[in-house]
Amino acid sequence: MPVLVQPPFNYTGSKYRLLPQLMPVFDYSRPTLVDLFAGGGSVWCNLVPHFERVIVNDIIRDLIGAQQALMHGDAIIYDTQALCVAKDDKPAYHRLRDDYNAAPSAAKYFALTLCCNNNMARFNASFRFNQTFGRRTWNSSTTEKVSRYTAHIRPYRSRVHFLPSDFARVAIPHNSMVYVDPPYSNTEAGYNAYWRKDDDRRLFEHLLRLADGGQAIAVSGVLRHNGKECPLLNLLINAGWQTHLLHSDYSVVSKVGPKESQEVLLTNYRRLEMKPTEPCREPTQAVPA
Repeated sequence: MPVLVQPPFNYTGSKYRLLPQLMPVFDYSRPTLVDLFAGGGSVWCNLVPHFERVIVNDIIRDLIGAQQALMHGDAIIYDTQALCVAKDDKPAYHRLRDDYNAAPSAAKYFALTLCCNNNMARFNASFRFNQTFGRRTWNSSTTEKVSRYTAHIRPYRSRVHFLPSDFARVAIPHNSMVYVDPPYSNTEAGYNAYWRKDDDRRLFEHLLRLADGGQAIAVSGVLRHNGKECPLLNLLINAGWQTHLLHSDYSVVSKVGPKESQEVLLTNYRRLEMKPTEPCREPTQAVPA
């Protein structure tokens, strides 16, 4: 298993810890990886060496913008450091949050995630950032994490295309490996505020169309959580998709123990047991920022 890189974006539902179980299931014979709900980017940034092209999508524009900016230079690092507030300055945090909601930017988003509660972004149904103050700020650990992350992804900048779009609007090339990690409608995670009741059905129908078009698809989710089942996963299982049980040492919601949640990966193909031990080809040289 390759050495894994953790992105500097703490994100609800991150798959960083599950990557050793997820990576052997992906189909590396496909030239393109599409990370349809990229979130903090743990999956695409660790799989980019093994695909010729990677499409990174998420509906949160400034989360995608921050990843794209870090891919291409250090300007966002300096801007974010300047925006971060002191650990004891709650009024300054509220001013930054209000400023972001009035005039969003990738640097403001990144700064808010570094200063907010648990470093975890949270939006309401109107896409206004509403996470509380966290008594945190940019520190030496942030510097180290950002340095490792940028050193890893920048050699592959010519392979990666970023999109801030609804999942149904992403143009997916023929013969792609599509990874899908949507909001879990049966959990109470903060990102569910903008996931509507009919979105599971809408995504299900979209995935069936992609599967009919020959795409390889892997879908993450939680089968059952606090007695609630996931409509999307049930629909896919009933459609005959393969179920891969995952062992996790964390829960989607911190108050719930691992026995009350079962993380799974569903695929429209049989497990291939492919091991991405070597990059698909040599990366381009990183351009100094």
